[in-house]
Amino acid sequence: MENNTTLLIVLGTIGFLIALTYFFIPKYRRLAANSARFFIGIVFLLSGFVKMVDPLGANYKIEDYLTAFDLDFMLPLSLIAAIGLNLAEFLIGFVLIFGVRMPLFAWGSFLFMLFFTPLTLYLAIENPVSDCGCFGDALIMSNWETFYKNIVFIIMAIIVFLYRKKYWEKMIPNWFKNSVIAVGLIVGIGVQVYALRYDAIMDFRPWKIGNHISSLVVPTPEKSEIYLIYKNTETGQTEEYTSETLPWQDEEKMSALEFVEQKKVVIEPFIDAPIHDFMVVGDDGTEITSFIMNDPNYHFILVSHDLTKTNKKGFERANNIAVEAFSDNILFTCITGSTFDEIEKFKQENDFDLEYAIADPTALKTIIRTNPGLVLLKEGYVIDKWAHRRIPTYEVFKSNVEKYKSNLEGFKENR
Repeated sequence: MENNTTLLIVLGTIGFLIALTYFFIPKYRRLAANSARFFIGIVFLLSGFVKMVDPLGANYKIEDYLTAFDLDFMLPLSLIAAIGLNLAEFLIGFVLIFGVRMPLFAWGSFLFMLFFTPLTLYLAIENPVSDCGCFGDALIMSNWETFYKNIVFIIMAIIVFLYRKKYWEKMIPNWFKNSVIAVGLIVGIGVQVYALRYDAIMDFRPWKIGNHISSLVVPTPEKSEIYLIYKNTETGQTEEYTSETLPWQDEEKMSALEFVEQKKVVIEPFIDAPIHDFMVVGDDGTEITSFIMNDPNYHFILVSHDLTKTNKKGFERANNIAVEAFSDNILFTCITGSTFDEIEKFKQENDFDLEYAIADPTALKTIIRTNPGLVLLKEGYVIDKWAHRRIPTYEVFKSNVEKYKSNLEGFKENR
């Protein structure tokens, strides 16, 4: 939160200076307009890109919005909407930076901000969704922080919109303008198609390779100071004391003090654990979360948030690893968001020799996006992850054991 406050101050200062120059110093209006164009272009580009590398994450966030606004009938369109919004945001930013086709793309940035600014104000007031997801998992901002940020950006978008027909692009050939748009489209579509097939290209989630998940389930406790407010009956003044400074052993002084109230001053707020909703229950009803997270040996977990929609070929690849892993006394657990009845039906329909456990499907989507996906753990660290299309053979795993040992030592040093 402190870093976000600093970021907002920087963005606000830059935006204020650009707006001040544009509206009140005509001599430098062109400079201000180009600064606004570049500024909002960078923001749109980054915001679109961090969501493009993880389109399923953007899809889940849109599902949260649709559910919160009772628009469940639109859920089948959430992935298409996520891909389209990511592409539009990235393309607008990409083109604005190059400063081509400004009459068209100035409209794009203006309409974008015209829609999302009042939306984020509503989110800030009503809080139906706690995190807007504007920057995916790369930067988590509160709804009020997002609204303040959007105030700056809509002013920049207004400046770009007002100046849209005056940007100097007459000398830029049409082939270059069209090439910029084409490159933006190719990158925007290509990155998302790749991510959908092979999981997020850049992992900003708590379960990324190298993270020590055992420590990420521990929240940061609140640091606060309790003050006791007393009124001095002799002078009429109020005085603040802590439990250490209260003169409770001085009977004469205490007799002159009359308790008024207790006040708590928060020094550092409570911060929820990055991994706060991960609980695994085995098929016998026993919670095995701690065992999986702290297993000192290699432990494969096959993650499937929904067995009814999972990729069977991915399960076959994982099952082949499981059979050989068991022979080497390496544990392999399939964790799913499906019910025990659905698990039983899945086992009857498929010949997979796996141990099953259940967890919250939303938490499983955070671990890995593909359904299924394979994760390798050891000593509480995420050693490796594979989308279902890239699940290796057991021989490949064994050939990488020495590399994994070296990586684990590095993870421990960098923790």
